[in-house]
Parts: sequence; C-alpha cells; structure tokens
Amino acid sequence: MRELTWLLVFRISDALDAFINMQSKISAFFKSTTSDSSSVSADNDDDLSIWEKQQHHIINTYTRRPPNPNAVIPSVVKNKKRSYAQFHLDFGQSDFLLRACSTCGINFTPGDPDDEKSHNHFHKSYTQGIQFRGWTKENVIPLPTLEAGRIILVSEIDLTSHRRIVEQVVSMMEIELGCGWILHDLFKVYLFVSLHRVVGCLVAEPIEKAFKVVSGSPDSVKKREVRTRSTTLRFGNVIFQREVEKKVASLSDSERMEGAIFCDSKPTTAACGIRAIWVAPSNRRKGIASKLLDAVRKSFCKDLELERSQLAFSQPTSAGKALATSYTGTGSFLAY
Repeated sequence: MRELTWLLVFRISDALDAFINMQSKISAFFKSTTSDSSSVSADNDDDLSIWEKQQHHIINTYTRRPPNPNAVIPSVVKNKKRSYAQFHLDFGQSDFLLRACSTCGINFTPGDPDDEKSHNHFHKSYTQGIQFRGWTKENVIPLPTLEAGRIILVSEIDLTSHRRIVEQVVSMMEIELGCGWILHDLFKVYLFVSLHRVVGCLVAEPIEKAFKVVSGSPDSVKKREVRTRSTTLRFGNVIFQREVEKKVASLSDSERMEGAIFCDSKPTTAACGIRAIWVAPSNRRKGIASKLLDAVRKSFCKDLELERSQLAFSQPTSAGKALATSYTGTGSFLAY
C-alpha cells in the first residue's frame, strides 16, 4: 500500500513537470519576438541585408504650407440655366456649305456671324485698301503731279512695324498675282496712301540686265475669212438653200496666250526692275499705277532720275502688259 502511494506521487510529479514544460513552450510561442529577432538579425546581418535597409530607408521631407489668407475661393453657382443656340439645319439649301467670294476669293459660311464678319473685313481691305493710320517717320516721295494722297517708300532696313504693313498689302496682291514670289531681301516697296488706306503698291528691285520685248506686226493678225458654199436640200417639192460660213482664227497663238511675250535674245543693261504692281479694285483707272512708276523713276537710283524706257517689267499679265505699253509709249518695253 505504501509502495503504491509513492508510485502515484512520482507519477503525479512527472505529470506536473511535463505540464510545466508544455506551458513554457506555449508561452514562448505566443510571446513577441521583436527584441529577439532584432538581436538575432543584428548578429546575422550580412552585406546584402544592410544594403537593402539603406536603399529602402525613406525620409519624408514634405512640410505643409500655411494657408493663404488672401486666396479667393470660387463660388459655385447652382441651378444655372443652360442656353441652347441653334446654328444650322441642313435641309439641302444651297448656302449651307462654304461659299467663295467672287471678288476677294475668300471662303466663308453664310449665316455664321463670325465668318461673315471676317469676310466683310477682308473684302473691304481688298477692294478699298488696307487701313493705315500713318507713321511718325515716313519716307515720302514728293511728286509735283500728285494732287491727293502720298507715296511712302519702305525698304528692307525699315522698322518691323513698317514691314508688317507691307506684308499685309502683299497678301492682297497675292490673290491676283500668286503667292510666295513678290518679296525678297533687296526689295523697295512704294505704298500709295489715300484717305487713311493703302490703295496701291509697287515692288521694285535692282537688276543688271533686261530684254526688249518684240512686238507683233500688223501683218501677223489675220483677217476673218468667210467662205460661202451653197448646197441644195430637196424634200419632195420643197427645196432648201443652205449657206455654210467658215471662220478662220483672227489672232496668232502668241496673242491668244494671255500675258505671253516674246523678247529679243540680246540683253540690255538695266538698273531697276518692276517686280509687281497692284492697285485696289475700287481705285483703279485713276492713274495710281502711273504715279507709283513716276515715284520709282525719281527715287530708285540716288541722284539719278530714270527715263520711262529704262524701267524693266517682270513677266506681266495682260493688264500689266497694257500698263507697260501705255506708260513707256511703246510695245517694245524692257522685260526681265
């Protein structure tokens, strides 16, 4: 009986020891391992872990700025009514798409206020001349025969504001004469100003040689010939007499080509070339082009007035050819 009691005591003691060991293991499992892991990692850190910590170390340097007391907070308008504007309804009407002005050539949309306003402004500048308020310093060419208006000389060395007006005028000239060839580095531009508008422009340039135009002889123009041939058409007892008229061309090929000219192959010494000349449509037939040519003759060469026959014209249009012939008094004017 005593031996059995001692055996039970030893068994209970062993069970208690086992329970205590198990309890310590459970407590160690749920215990925070921060300090232990840091100490272990401190002992076991290699170069790679140190580099990773250095590379991933983030420092926040941002600091919030104090609010601005003068800042304006936009107000929100609620329940604002929307406005709906009806612009076009396409029912197949002829004026729905763009329309090209037959006078100034600009495209615009009829019915669009902005388009029509732009067209009216450009149309007025083209037909009546570009609005011009004048400059403080102007190189005016005096002409005794000039009763109204004035002629201003502009060269490539003038101010940018002066050259800007020239570019606007040239844009009007390019509608009729073509784009991209009128101005260059050695130009001299003569502007005819009347009633605060530039109504005429002439672009001149220095040249060294020109060629005399070969005018056509009267014999080269063939008269109209009429050849008559009678034929008889019979329909039963009805007889029809028919006459056939055959016409021959009355103009030579060179004369049918608008603006085409033929020049002598031998060059002639020249000093001034008329590169382009233009007058606003509403101011034509008033002698403005002739006044511009007079100003060129008197001012292009320093201390030298050129003769009319000494002016050379670039490849002219039919109107330019008529002007050159009328101004020089001969069809054999100089061209270059």
